[in-house]
Amino acid sequence: MSKTLRTSLFALALAAAPAALAAQQTPAAPPAAPQAPAQAEMQQIQARLQQIQARALQDAALKAAQDSIGTEMTATMERLDPTFKAQAARAEALKAEVTAAQAAKDNAKLNQLAAEATQLQQGFASARQRAMQDAAMAARIKSFQERIVAKMTELEPETQTLLARLQELRAAAPAQQ
Repeated sequence: MSKTLRTSLFALALAAAPAALAAQQTPAAPPAAPQAPAQAEMQQIQARLQQIQARALQDAALKAAQDSIGTEMTATMERLDPTFKAQAARAEALKAEVTAAQAAKDNAKLNQLAAEATQLQQGFASARQRAMQDAAMAARIKSFQERIVAKMTELEPETQTLLARLQELRAAAPAQQ
């Protein structure tokens, strides 16, 4: 699998790290009405946490740890899902097919490829979820998340307050329904 695809898959898994940390003991809430005040605040907090996280990931040691976990995540997905390698190879091949269909202005082919890409994304999400439930992988991810939150807090002391507020908003969201 290409480093780009591996990095993209891991980035998807890691992008929610601050939110996942805040929600570890909070059940997932169904989406509230669009732009409800609490939802808007959650979005603002998540955006702020993502900015802080991006700054934290500029640390060379954290970036190396992220890359290492990405490689391990891929290996775990391959171990747990025998079709993963083939799906990853197909995802790589799809890029060239999309480019060709765009150049040919072949909308029918683009629609077909989009549907296939959606199926592949669902397969990747399923493989990623299973990999994240693997005990060794879950421990590595938890350790990395703790390191990244520590770095985020070092860079921006309000990180813990933001995480706590995000958890409060998520806990209150089901009550507002």
